Amino acid sequence: MMSNSNLDGAVVGQLANQIAIVMGAGRGIGAAIAQRFSDEGATVVVADISQCGAEARAAAIGGSAIPARCDVADEADVAATLEAAVARTGGLDIVVNCAALGSATPVADTDRSDWDRVLGITLNGTLHTIKHAVPHLRNRGGGSIINISSIAGRRAMPAMAAYSAAKAGVDALTRTAAIELRPDNIRVNAIVPAMIRTDAATGATGVLSTALGMPVDRYVTDRQHRWGDPDEVAAVATHLAGPDASFTTGLFYMLDNASTLLP
Repeated sequence: MMSNSNLDGAVVGQLANQIAIVMGAGRGIGAAIAQRFSDEGATVVVADISQCGAEARAAAIGGSAIPARCDVADEADVAATLEAAVARTGGLDIVVNCAALGSATPVADTDRSDWDRVLGITLNGTLHTIKHAVPHLRNRGGGSIINISSIAGRRAMPAMAAYSAAKAGVDALTRTAAIELRPDNIRVNAIVPAMIRTDAATGATGVLSTALGMPVDRYVTDRQHRWGDPDEVAAVATHLAGPDASFTTGLFYMLDNASTLLP
């Protein structure tokens, strides 16, 4: 839904006057969330490990979107990115952790360096962002943190041990942060998507077929009826970021078209 303007030309939307940063916003789900937030009136910092990706996405969004290069695995880089974003925008109200890295190695063949890289981005990156965003959110009197998890953290996924472990860790981190930050009026929730049609997903059908134990298209048809769309994730993120979710924290929103209800 595109935001409108009132007679004075002011932006009207669910997230009007809010300042958000989306980590991993260069493409896919993160890009869709950044776009939707901007459409709903927020000032959005589009952060990605690729400077070109961040700049291209911010340009495509237009308006007040701001590009930022950030390597979430580097804690110092995350802290500096958040400081720079707040200095430029004047504050921080919404944080989305969407940066992640997949894997395609059986447990017995997993190399420690690959394991560390996947967890460094997907899990540690989420911790780094939450840790260094909290002081800025406290300065605004509270805010919303939204972590993008995965059904991979909920079910066995052969050849995806590192990714599954990282996403399960994101779930655990979400629970703990929700309780700890509740007194600060900082809400922490997670979206748990199934198969979402992104370039990354459609470009890794071989790996995903192995992890799912069947061809990807068959899995999608049999278990979740159809592919999910990044815009559907963005719609849920917008709700969790907005005022209608003011009493919602510690929630895991299963965006899987009931696929995890099947045996």
